[in-house]
Amino acid sequence: MGYSTSMPPGGSGGRAGEVAEAAAFFVAVLGYLWLLVIPLPWTGVLLVAGVALSWRRRRLTAQELGLSWRPLASCWRSWAPLWILSAGLVLGLGHGRLFHLRTLTDGGAYFAWSALQQVVYQSMTYLPLRESVGGRRRAAALAGLAFAAVHAPNPILIPATLVWGTVSSLLFERCRSVWGLALLQTMLSSALLWIAPPHLSRSFRIGPYYFRGGAGGQGGGRWMPPVRSEPSSM
Repeated sequence: MGYSTSMPPGGSGGRAGEVAEAAAFFVAVLGYLWLLVIPLPWTGVLLVAGVALSWRRRRLTAQELGLSWRPLASCWRSWAPLWILSAGLVLGLGHGRLFHLRTLTDGGAYFAWSALQQVVYQSMTYLPLRESVGGRRRAAALAGLAFAAVHAPNPILIPATLVWGTVSSLLFERCRSVWGLALLQTMLSSALLWIAPPHLSRSFRIGPYYFRGGAGGQGGGRWMPPVRSEPSSM
């Protein structure tokens, strides 16, 4: 099922404006996550304000943003192979550590973060690109590249977020639910964290923080809340 969006009219000028806004937001996110999130975390309020203003200007509804719960039932059917794969990975890899309070708490926190990340990513990156470049697959690929670039130089996250950024945009196009995407992302990210070599994943830190604190250190700049890999750390 396809969806329309409430982009302002304006022909090529309007499309160029959407691309410029998406590019400016990408630069702002990159600067915040790479440079400001630790020394000046409060500056994230500026990003939130920018997103809110963009949503208001474009008159995006809750359904267009994927915030409605109603499409979730159809997403269960539409994305069935991914649900089976993701659940199988989590249950198989999480044996002996999944049903611990700390793991479940971290997983719940990451689900909330994933929903926030997806609604911002889809609305501020994928949708403007889709309206501008004139093709769903091309827009999804470009959005995936931007998503991966934010997670550099982490060698685990770059390919993972390139694939997931592209796939999640195509899934969002087919069934618009950030809640479904957040659940998939939570399961897939947990599985990736459990199987990735710690000396490469470095607790999924990104930007300059990737090189700080050692493989399992407590440095900042993580792209996700920690999902514990060992019961002993609960």
